[in-house]
Amino acid sequence: MSSLCRALRKTGAVFATLCFTLPTTLLAQNTDLSGVWSAEREYGRWIEGPVAVHQTDNAEWTAVVQGSAVPVAIDDAGNWHFKFPGQGEFIGWQSEKAGTIHGHWIQPPGVIAGYRHAQPVPLTRQRDGNYTGEIRPFRQRVSLNISLSAIEERSRTYRTFLRNPERNLGVYFRIEEATESDGSLLFADRDGNTLTTAELSDDRQSFRMFYPRFGETLVFTRRDRNTATAFYPRLTDKSVKALQSPVVVADGWQTAPPESVGFDESRLLAFVNEMVAFEPTGLRQPYLHSLLIARDGKLVFEEYFHGYHRDQTHDSRSAGKTIGSILLGIALRDGALPSIDEPVYPLYGGVDAFANPDPRKAEITLRHIVSMTAGFDCDDDNYDNPGNEDIMQEQRAEPDWYRYALSLPLVRAPGERGVYCTGGINLIGGAVEAVTGKTLLRLFEEEVARPLGIDQYFYNLMPTGQAYLGGGIRLRPRDFLKLGQAYLDGGEWGDYRLVSESWVNDSLAPATTLFQQDDYGFSWWRRVYTVAGRDIQTHYASGNGGQMLFVIPELNITMMINAGNYSDGRTRNHLRDRILQEFVLPAAL
Repeated sequence: MSSLCRALRKTGAVFATLCFTLPTTLLAQNTDLSGVWSAEREYGRWIEGPVAVHQTDNAEWTAVVQGSAVPVAIDDAGNWHFKFPGQGEFIGWQSEKAGTIHGHWIQPPGVIAGYRHAQPVPLTRQRDGNYTGEIRPFRQRVSLNISLSAIEERSRTYRTFLRNPERNLGVYFRIEEATESDGSLLFADRDGNTLTTAELSDDRQSFRMFYPRFGETLVFTRRDRNTATAFYPRLTDKSVKALQSPVVVADGWQTAPPESVGFDESRLLAFVNEMVAFEPTGLRQPYLHSLLIARDGKLVFEEYFHGYHRDQTHDSRSAGKTIGSILLGIALRDGALPSIDEPVYPLYGGVDAFANPDPRKAEITLRHIVSMTAGFDCDDDNYDNPGNEDIMQEQRAEPDWYRYALSLPLVRAPGERGVYCTGGINLIGGAVEAVTGKTLLRLFEEEVARPLGIDQYFYNLMPTGQAYLGGGIRLRPRDFLKLGQAYLDGGEWGDYRLVSESWVNDSLAPATTLFQQDDYGFSWWRRVYTVAGRDIQTHYASGNGGQMLFVIPELNITMMINAGNYSDGRTRNHLRDRILQEFVLPAAL
C-alpha cells in the first residue's frame, strides 16, 4: 500500500476507496524488486584543507584552519601543539631551528572508526618565516548493498544478503529473506526473525530502512552494475585482453611488465578476468580489494577491485603488528636496545607496579612478547578470556592498555607455549618508547615513513593517545609492500637500512607454534605451499579481513593482498590459498 493510501485511510477521506486500485496500478509498473539496492553514508565533519601557522605582532604563534585561529604552544624541547576543540589537534616537533615542523594531525573518533587517528602533516617554512601544511582526514564512508532475488512460487518473497566492502557488516546483520507486505519490506534472518523493516517508495525505486548498527534510517535506491557501490569487483564485466605495467609514480617503486621478471602472464591475466567476471550471490564470497606483486625489486602487478584504488589507504588490521616488530628491530639497529632478551617489566616500572604480581613475570622478555609466548591469561581466540583484545578495548575501567595487559595474571611460564595475544604484543610500544626516548608516532615517521617515501597513513591510537601496535594502521598498498621488499632485501629499502639483516633472519625464522608446527616468527607468520611438487616457504603478515603482506625469498617475490572479508576467516584464507597455489606461484615457476 502506498504512503498516500495509508494517510487517506487514517483520515477516513472518501478518496480512500481509490486505494483499492492504486497499489495494483503501481505494482503493474514493476512487480519484481529483484536486483541490487544501495545506500551510501559519510560520517563526521572533519577539519580539512590548508593550515597556516604564523607569528602575530606580539611574537605569539597562531594556527589558522578554515578561517578559525587558535594559539600555538611551543615548549623548550621544540614541540609544537595546537588544538581545535572537538575537531582535532596537531602535535609536532622541530628538530632544527627554522626547519620543517614534522608532526601529526590527530583526528577525533567517528561512528565507523571509534578511535582517534594520527596522520602526518609536515609544516613547511615559507619565505616570510611562517609555516604551511595541509590536513587530509580519513573519510569515514560506508556503502551498503542489499541483493534481492525472487524465490520461485512464493509471491513477493526474496532471498537477500547485505554486502559492505569497507567493514563486511553483513556478517553482523545477517539478513537472508525479505518479504513484501503492505508497501513494506520485512527483512528476516535464517530463523524467520524480523531484523528490520523498510518502507517502499510509491514508485518502488527506493526504500527507507532502519539500520540498527548505525541507529538511523538509510535510503536504498535501485542500482545497476555501474552504480551499485562496489558490489561488483569492477564497473564492467568485460574481460581484460592484456595486463598493463603498474603506473610509475614518485613513490620509489620501479615498475616492469610481469613477463620481464619471469612470470607467465597468462596465469595472472586469467586471475584478473576471473575477478572481473565475478557475480556476488551470497555473503561469504571473496572481497578482494587489491593484489600487488613485486619481483626482483620491481613492481610488476597491481590490480584493484570493489571500488578501491592506488591512492587509497587500507586498514591493515593485525598485519600492522609486523610494524611493532620493525620498530623493535630499529631500536636494536641503533643500539638503544642491547637485545630482545631484556626483561619487559623494568621498562614499565617493575612487576610490583601492577596487579596480580607473580615472580615469573620478572622473567618475561621482549623475545617472549614479540613471539606471543609471554604466558599472560590472554587469548584472542577465546572471547570470554580477560586478555582478549575486544574485551581490553571495550572495557572503560583502565584506559591504559599497557597497564591492562601487564596486570593480567600469568597462566603459564614465559616461553612455555605460544598463544595469540594482541594485548601482549602491543607492549612492544611502551618498551620501544622507553629505550629510544621517542614517541612511537615520531619514531615511525622518522625511521620508517619518511625514509621509505610513505607520506600518507593513518595510525590508530589508544585512549592514552599513544600509537597502537596491535594492528590497524591504514597504509596505501604500495607503501605496505615496501616493508615486504625491505625484508626480502635483507632489511634495506634502496640505500636505507631499515633493520639489520640478522633481525630479518631472526624475525622470519620459526619462534613458536600457534596453530600448526613452527608457524610463527617475530610477528611474521610462516606457511609452506606445494606447487608442481615443489615446497615453497612463505612468510607473511596477516590481518582480519584478508590483509596479507607476503615475503617469498626462494622466488624473490613480495606480494600484498587487501580484502574485506572481516570476521570471515574461512573465506579470506581460501582466497589467500587460491591466489598463491593456482595463480601467483605457478606463474612464477
